[in-house]
Amino acid sequence: MGSEWRQYEEVFPRIQKSKIDIVSIECHNSNVPLDLMELVRGKKMMVGAIDVANNNVETPQEVANTLRNALEFVDIENLYPSTNCGMAPLSRELARAKLSALSGGAEIIRKEFGCSANKMIKKN
Repeated sequence: MGSEWRQYEEVFPRIQKSKIDIVSIECHNSNVPLDLMELVRGKKMMVGAIDVANNNVETPQEVANTLRNALEFVDIENLYPSTNCGMAPLSRELARAKLSALSGGAEIIRKEFGCSANKMIKKN
């Protein structure tokens, strides 16, 4: 597979045809090419903008950059800012700092695109 994780190329077309309505993908500091999200365009996407595999706290601007890059392949109303994976291994202090950055980055994107939290993420 090399440096890119392309295994999603096989499963995303199946997910696109399925009743699955939300897909999660790790994006920040990941080897997953963002363009693979095009294969599930129209689905809700949990875009991992926080790397939980290290102890570095992202800045809100880094989070916003990851989300901004994902918006090339995800409609803003289907964008769900999230972490790359679970945060259980992290200390509470580190997890809170990373979640604060996630919130700050999402807010930057909301302001840039002139949408409220409810418009950026449709509520069911």
